[in-house]
Amino acid sequence: MSQLPIEAWVRAARVYAAEQAAWFAPALYAAPMRLSEQLPAPAAIDTHGRVYFNPRWVARLYEQTGQDRRALVQQLGYLWYHEVMHWLRQHEARAADIRAVPEVWNLACDMEINDYLPAGLAYPDFGRAFRAVFPRDYGLEEGHTAEWYYRRLQAQGQSKQQAGGSGSGEQEQEQQAGGGGAGEQEQEQAGGSGSGEQEQEQQAGGGGAGEQEQEQQAGGGSSGEQEQKQAGGGGAGEQAQTNGVWDEGSGVHGQTRPWELPADSPDAPALSDFDRHAIRETVAHNIIKHQKNRGTLPAAMVRWAEEILKPKVNWREQLKRVVRGAISEGFGQRLDYSLRRPNRRLSVYHPLYLPSLQGEYRPRVACVVDTSGSISVRELTQALAEVRAVLEQLRVPITIIPCDAVPYEAIQVMRGSDWLKVREGLRGGGGTDMVAGLQAALALTPKPDAVIVLTDGYTPFPTERPKDTVVIWALWQYGDREPPHPPTPPWQRRDVVVIPIERS
Repeated sequence: MSQLPIEAWVRAARVYAAEQAAWFAPALYAAPMRLSEQLPAPAAIDTHGRVYFNPRWVARLYEQTGQDRRALVQQLGYLWYHEVMHWLRQHEARAADIRAVPEVWNLACDMEINDYLPAGLAYPDFGRAFRAVFPRDYGLEEGHTAEWYYRRLQAQGQSKQQAGGSGSGEQEQEQQAGGGGAGEQEQEQAGGSGSGEQEQEQQAGGGGAGEQEQEQQAGGGSSGEQEQKQAGGGGAGEQAQTNGVWDEGSGVHGQTRPWELPADSPDAPALSDFDRHAIRETVAHNIIKHQKNRGTLPAAMVRWAEEILKPKVNWREQLKRVVRGAISEGFGQRLDYSLRRPNRRLSVYHPLYLPSLQGEYRPRVACVVDTSGSISVRELTQALAEVRAVLEQLRVPITIIPCDAVPYEAIQVMRGSDWLKVREGLRGGGGTDMVAGLQAALALTPKPDAVIVLTDGYTPFPTERPKDTVVIWALWQYGDREPPHPPTPPWQRRDVVVIPIERS
């Protein structure tokens, strides 16, 4: 390792990667770098965009390439590209959305990234230690998302687990198609190599950093084992926890690892969510421009760039966020400090007599439903089912007000079974005037914190916004045709949620 200035070559590899994939250069140069021998693998990334390299693994890669410095830079350059791509594609947030098992998710994310090799770069090759994993290694197609690969890896693991019920109990010394950032680690006994690890065959979740463990299924198996690893020619043992994968850090699965720096560390300043958003947009623009000029990037990457520049809003999350904010705002108006009931920590502050918060904590939500003649039963059922799913996640009771040109009797929905009453009570079939339905909702006692108006938008809109109640216009969209929106002002874009509806 003394023959190679590690940090200088890691930095040189970043410059080289930026030259080979110029469209990706802004992301590469923005990522802070950190060398750490605590890292139990060649490279990793955290949620703050900091890329970690283990100098011992860099030295080992140098020896593995026959001390070919050009090959070293090509392979280190791909590690740079690979780790930053994890962060840019928000893999940690996507893992949280599906509550993914970290090791299987890490493998799925590697498949999403490794199906494209930028010209001039090379997949890292640590001999029998780590190597890149590809979808074909597991009999899967290329060009899919990490979520797609994750579901199929889990299915493969479950199938093998069921097949293993026959009790054959065999153990093998090989591992199929590794994972992690660039591969897997198998038993290696070559003299002087210093790796000396043993491991059993591992499926779906491969790509470890040289662990000794029992056969592990996708999403299953033991996940808290300690092992002794030796990285690089130095042969210094490292203690690490392993789940059977090359753990690439919280930037992939969202779970903080011991080798990662705290968010406020001055050694490598963290990147913010705003930084990531700006970098993603810049890279997306570069991808579209590069594709127009040269057309060499894979279709999946171009689709990713197009989605960044023309995002598809997750209306369920948007509606959930707006309703939650409206409820919080309503609480703030209903709750206040009172001396009628003393603060329960009164003894701590004695002799001061402190008030406690008093008021009603129960949220109030009303939903005005367009039941005019232009709305079919199928569309109405689908829209209500979508809104029901969102509100049930928030565990919010709701008052349904059917309305065509006039509002009808309100229907109280306190529990899941009450939705049967909604189907039977959706009166209407005439003209359309959601202003009347909104006025009926605002006249409820007690007054709702939020009113959701569910309509196709072909209705008169109020010329004033209520002062103390949030109104959400949930507009049905058929195909690509944009529904009519309420006028701005007085309404704002945040008051509108567009719900896609399948129309037969």
